[in-house]
Amino acid sequence: MLIRSQNKELLVNFNVSAGIEIEERNTKTVVTSYITGCSYLLGEYSTKEKAMKVLDMIQEAYVNGHIDYQMPEDGGVEA
Repeated sequence: MLIRSQNKELLVNFNVSAGIEIEERNTKTVVTSYITGCSYLLGEYSTKEKAMKVLDMIQEAYVNGHIDYQMPEDGGVEA
């Protein structure tokens, strides 16, 4: 599954990523690549609850067989 960043400047192949994690420091959603070991910012959310909701949305999209996912803006997520 391809995940496009909130600012639309990054496209990540989730199938070759180590995973997605939330950094509580700035409540950021980050993808870490298996290949490079680098972290890529996908989106920023005003609360941890919103970031967790976005992870739920990504999981649901993946389970339902979607091939792409656009990270929503902060205002587009209801915690």
